[in-house]
Amino acid sequence: MGNLRFGLVFLLALASGCQILYRYRPVPVLVRDAETKQPIAHADVHLSYPLSRDSLAPFDSVERTGADGIAHLRAAPYGDFGVRIEASAPGYLSDQISVSTEAIQHIEPAHFFEEAERRKPVFVVEMYSEPRFTVELVVPPGYRGRIRAEIEPRDDMAVPPHQRAFRYEVVDGFVCIKGPSLVLRRVYPSDYRACYADGAPLTGEMTLQKVGFRWLGGQDKEQYFVVGTQPEYDMERRCVADEEPYSRQPAAPGAPRGGRRHRSE
Repeated sequence: MGNLRFGLVFLLALASGCQILYRYRPVPVLVRDAETKQPIAHADVHLSYPLSRDSLAPFDSVERTGADGIAHLRAAPYGDFGVRIEASAPGYLSDQISVSTEAIQHIEPAHFFEEAERRKPVFVVEMYSEPRFTVELVVPPGYRGRIRAEIEPRDDMAVPPHQRAFRYEVVDGFVCIKGPSLVLRRVYPSDYRACYADGAPLTGEMTLQKVGFRWLGGQDKEQYFVVGTQPEYDMERRCVADEEPYSRQPAAPGAPRGGRRHRSE
């Protein structure tokens, strides 16, 4: 029993020693407001090796930014996938960046007697202030049925200052959701909202009589939603199960692209 305990202690010490023997680099990270470009103080910053399952991987590094918005982390070149740097702060939407192993390798290790805290930031994480981004579909009054959405994230589109809500009009059961990639990668289709053009809201609640709005499913950049009652939603789900695959069935030119328009009561 004593030998077993000694072996376990030895292995733990060996693992810890391997992590300590990495030649870590100073990694100053600036966290700032994405719109004002002002530094964010008291933000929590976490550097990790997310795709490594090796227990001998370098230690994570966690620090909080000072008044200058800089967190002084450390990292070691390791593996093929690099590191992830995540930042969060009260009143802001958390964000992260990925950094390659090569980029970490190019950072000069700290020298003896060097004040590494004086180094300038080598990476920047930008965060947007709350509230969260939202995507809302504007549906014609009285419309019920399936909605086909083509999602087009655009890297060349910037987020307008302080805009958090993005609205798109549904026409004949179709909507093109073209917007900044930064926004569309943060809002999942299952979290989209909807309302009628006259302002009446559509919630996710559906009953035998109550009309609601729900995400149906999709593939890649083509997603489907349903406006209707619970039985109508269930019927659409059964139709989806029978289609091969439904999201790749293009609508004929000039043909209605899903759903039906009901006359308002």
